[in-house]
Amino acid sequence: MRFVSYFPEIHNVHLTKDVGLIPFYMQGVCGCDATLLGRFTSLEYSALNTEMKGLQTINLNESGNIGFLERAMVDYLRGHSKSIDVLHLTHLARHSLLYGVLYKRYNPKGFLILKLDAYNEQLRAPKKYARGKFKNMVMGRIEKRFFKAVDIVTVENTEGLELAQINWPALRQKLVYMPYGANDRYINELAGLRNIQKENILLTVTRPGNEEKNCGLLLDALPYLHINNWKVVVVGEMTDAFAERWARTKAEFPEKAAFIEFAGLFSNRDALYELYSRSRIFFLTSRVESFGISYAEALHCGNYLVGHSGMYAYNDLCAHGKYGSFFVDNDPASFADSLHHAIIITENKPGISEEIKQHAKSHFAWSTIAESLYQSIESRMIERLKI
Repeated sequence: MRFVSYFPEIHNVHLTKDVGLIPFYMQGVCGCDATLLGRFTSLEYSALNTEMKGLQTINLNESGNIGFLERAMVDYLRGHSKSIDVLHLTHLARHSLLYGVLYKRYNPKGFLILKLDAYNEQLRAPKKYARGKFKNMVMGRIEKRFFKAVDIVTVENTEGLELAQINWPALRQKLVYMPYGANDRYINELAGLRNIQKENILLTVTRPGNEEKNCGLLLDALPYLHINNWKVVVVGEMTDAFAERWARTKAEFPEKAAFIEFAGLFSNRDALYELYSRSRIFFLTSRVESFGISYAEALHCGNYLVGHSGMYAYNDLCAHGKYGSFFVDNDPASFADSLHHAIIITENKPGISEEIKQHAKSHFAWSTIAESLYQSIESRMIERLKI
């Protein structure tokens, strides 16, 4: 099966996320002839020599646009659609609609998949593609053609799946739940992780100073924190403004600030996986997350989670509270309480880390997810032959 996954502009960071991992696992686990297609515009792609070694790629050279479409992609579809058994697109966007329609025009028997990758708020109403009434009407007609042509539309969380079923009845029979996961095959092969012992670490991977990531909540929660012999480790490069704020917070709460370490950016992902494996608890402070891939990576390493329901996949990830505690979004006292609750759970349930690993393996590992997607493709291909 020739499987092509398209993403417009690809950087190294995309390779170790769903963009690269989907074709990587369709190739490595499902035996497909899978390729990642797009414009590779960065100077280096170190992941291709380490974590994503063996991923097949095709670079679309910059050749200008046709309206909002890339000429190189249009030319590629014109020349190669008939040899593509499955075309995988991302985002319900104008270019995805037209690329999908073009693919089906050139290869009517081809199989078309769209990964929504959307915030749940975007699924509560029909999509608007343009500000102008006429342009939006035209795109609405193209959307109808695309909805008829597409074979599978994947949604990353179960609440979003329900919303899409309500608001896009034309897609109801084509919607499939497909979460994101950890690069389990790579993590499991890292020899350095096999004998690591868990430590009393509360970990987060974020961008301190980024407004959406809301790492300031951790600083606001300092007066309420009671973590005893635990420490907080924050991975991610902080902005200058956040560094100044952190300096003021340390001066105001020196005893509690002493338990917090800002470890900076980890360019070596093996070191990050080691830290996941040493930690017992993983939290995010973000105001919103469409999924939260770092949650899946933390789960795979046996971490109990802390988050809130505004992170749309959080209920799925923590099994509705079985493997995670909840806090009220942007509430420092509630956040501190949820960290304390997580500490109590992990201290009193010594076997919970292994339970969490099994939960992750069953639901949030790319080996499992890719196999499920492959089965969905095969079953629907068989159904089409019967019609």
